[in-house]
Amino acid sequence: MAHAQLLVFLIPMALFLKLAMPVDGAMAMPGCPDKCGNVAIPYPFGIGENCSATNLNSYFNLMCNDTFHPPRPQIREPEAHIEVTGISLERGEMRVLSPVNHICFTSNTTSTKSSGVGYDLSRTPFLPSPSRNRFTVIGCNTLGLITGYRGASGQYVTGCYSYCEGINSTSDGAPCAGMGCCEASIPANLTAFAVTFDLNHSKVWTFNPCFYSVVAEVGWYNFKKQDLVGHLGFIKERAQNGVPIVADWAIRNGSCPKKGEKEPSSYACVSANSYCTAVINSPGYLCNCSQGYGGNPYLSDGCQGSAITQIYLNFVTY
Repeated sequence: MAHAQLLVFLIPMALFLKLAMPVDGAMAMPGCPDKCGNVAIPYPFGIGENCSATNLNSYFNLMCNDTFHPPRPQIREPEAHIEVTGISLERGEMRVLSPVNHICFTSNTTSTKSSGVGYDLSRTPFLPSPSRNRFTVIGCNTLGLITGYRGASGQYVTGCYSYCEGINSTSDGAPCAGMGCCEASIPANLTAFAVTFDLNHSKVWTFNPCFYSVVAEVGWYNFKKQDLVGHLGFIKERAQNGVPIVADWAIRNGSCPKKGEKEPSSYACVSANSYCTAVINSPGYLCNCSQGYGGNPYLSDGCQGSAITQIYLNFVTY
């Protein structure tokens, strides 16, 4: 009877404590910075020597660019130093800012050099998320193409065509369905890609001198007529630092061990109370803390029990 009364008391108290005392496990390697500016840097990512899982992939080693205020984390490779604005361990996502591919005309026959944007991701843990991004083209009489490779599936090409006769034939907030802008889905496992143009600019360059194409996060872009006007007007007004892309990341050089199979020495889910999850539509796996635990499954003892778990265990062993 006494135990039953104690349980009735402990359950609501434990639920309160679970809300009042969130899990506070370490997210970075001991002795390593856990933030760069306003961005948290959880292991397997890291900044500095011996702070990231470079044994799994060298791209987990980020740099903290302190020439900005506040500092900004960047991917060390490629040399473009892509800025990182957020990392999710649980979802296996990284949000980055990518330059805008563009070309501008100063006459019917004279153009500036195309800014060509493309990436080879085959050696990295990153792939553009097919569900969180869209290929978007901005401009009049513009065919934008994205070409690349889908891992072992071979070459891939898709695109969309954007048309307009003049600025007034478009309207602010209109969906990107082909009038002033258009968009197309991207496939899973796109290990390398580049964006290009095929233009019929002779009738539009006087009011729409620049044309743009981007892979960008779904919902980020909404069309404005002003995006068509002026030299690099869209970039100057809306994308000076780049456009957001959501990249899926994973431990690419391995897979979840089968039941009863010995874990390989390079296995990344090192914390007790953690488990492995295979990623969908691409190679590799992610680690997560077991139910009732939170923190970082990539660190030894990184998954910590919540208050309700600890109280329940104490009660059971009473």
